Amino acid sequence: MGLKDITEGYDPEHECKTPGAIFSSHIKGHTVSMSVKLPFKLELTEKEADDLEAEIHYAFEKVLKKYF
Repeated sequence: MGLKDITEGYDPEHECKTPGAIFSSHIKGHTVSMSVKLPFKLELTEKEADDLEAEIHYAFEKVLKKYF
């Protein structure tokens, strides 16, 4: 897969909201996973971590719902 394949349909005017973050995804069989290497140490309270986990859950759900 080349850069053209990755950027097809991508808005050239899009401004990155996560500069320096490196996204990695793995899609195989029954599993879809994503990790993000941040350019800084993320320090959260337990409540903030719970909120972030919920937001990530809903974001994945929004993207994956079309496959159900």
